[in-house]
Amino acid sequence: MLQQINSGLDRILVGVDTGSLWMARAGGLLILLTVGLVTTEVLSRQFFGRSGVHATEITGYIMAISSSWAFAYTLMRKAHIRIDALYLTLPTSVRSVLDLIALLSLALFCILVVGAAFEVTQLSFTGGARANTPLGTPIWIPQLLWLIGLAWFGLAVVLLSLRVLFGLLSGNMEDVQRIAGSPTLDEQVAEENRETAS
Repeated sequence: MLQQINSGLDRILVGVDTGSLWMARAGGLLILLTVGLVTTEVLSRQFFGRSGVHATEITGYIMAISSSWAFAYTLMRKAHIRIDALYLTLPTSVRSVLDLIALLSLALFCILVVGAAFEVTQLSFTGGARANTPLGTPIWIPQLLWLIGLAWFGLAVVLLSLRVLFGLLSGNMEDVQRIAGSPTLDEQVAEENRETAS
C-alpha cells in the first residue's frame, strides 16, 4: 500500500517539477523584460530628457512575481541554502526525520503566507485598489500573479512533505535522502559531472 502511494506521489512530483521549471523560466523571461524596460528608460531619459516607460513600478512587480515563481523550482532542485555541517555527520535515519521536520515547518509557513497573500489580493480586488503612481495599476493584478507563485510553491512543499512522510513510514531512508536530503559533496560533484556530460 505504502509503495503504491509513494509511486503515485513520485509521478505527481515529476509533474510538479516540470511545472516548476516552466514557472522559473517564465520568471527569468520577466527579469529579461525588466532589463529591456530599464535600458529603454535610461536611453530615453538620456536622449529625450524624459521617459514614459515607468520601469521602476513595473520592475518592482516583476521582481516579486518572478521570485515567487522560482521558489518551487529551487525547492525541487534542492538549490536552497542549507547549513548542513552537522547534518551530514548524522545517521541517515536521523537526517531523514530532520528533513521531514524541516519540510513540515516550511509547509506550515507556506499555509500562513499563502493565506495572507490571498486575503491581501482579495481585498485589493474587492476594494478596487490602485497603485498611487502615474500608471495607476490595479494592485490585484500583480498580487494575483505573485499569489500564483506562492500557491504553487506551497503545493510543492506539501506534496514533498507527504512523499517524505510516506517514505519514512515505508522505512526507505535512502529514498527519503534522494528526495529531500542535503546532498553530500561527492553527490554534488557527481551531479555536476552528469550535467556537464549531457
